[in-house]
Amino acid sequence: MAFQRPTYTCFRVAHAIVIDGELDDPSWQGAPPIGLVRADDGSAPRQPTEVRVLWDDDYLYVAFSCQDEDIWGTTTERDRDIYNQEVVEVFVDPDRDDHTYIEIEVSPLNAILDLFMLNRNDRPRGLWGWDSEGLLSAVKVDGDPTRRGTRDRSWTVEMAIPMSDFYTAPNLPPRAGDVWHMNLYRIDRAEWGDEYTAWSPPGRLNYHTPGRFGRLLFSGEAV
Repeated sequence: MAFQRPTYTCFRVAHAIVIDGELDDPSWQGAPPIGLVRADDGSAPRQPTEVRVLWDDDYLYVAFSCQDEDIWGTTTERDRDIYNQEVVEVFVDPDRDDHTYIEIEVSPLNAILDLFMLNRNDRPRGLWGWDSEGLLSAVKVDGDPTRRGTRDRSWTVEMAIPMSDFYTAPNLPPRAGDVWHMNLYRIDRAEWGDEYTAWSPPGRLNYHTPGRFGRLLFSGEAV
């Protein structure tokens, strides 16, 4: 059976969102939740993650809510290899060419890795000198990410990605009905092993699979 990209309807925000890591802004309640699944086989993960996405003329908003029994991170600097720790990740391909896309990662310590990716013939190359100017992010942790083995519970990430970052989009800001490609990921590292989860599972433990990204459908309806 041919792969069918999943579609997420992204509503506009009706009220301003405060990027503070607290997912209590009213608009988040109107955004449909996405449950991540295991990246390799699409099965239910041991540590669930729920994601919501919204937009306005200035930002693409993404919120992650991660259940986590042992939250962990060590890096606080920007543009480090935080994918070797615990992270959530957003990949966005505005022109749907399956070759160029933006990658943004955030850790439980609110460390950021932002890359502009080039990917042809399954050979991804990240432009580490690129930065998302004006990116906003905040993390709220219920636990202690600086110590392994503590009894942790969850962490949430709230980010606002500037629309100006999406150079290749056909329209900026997007118009109602526009479709971009996107995927949402999480890497969890626990004592029982690593867990890789995704919205649209790539079928392998490799997130750089733009041919498996889902469809982000922009709606003019505000929530």
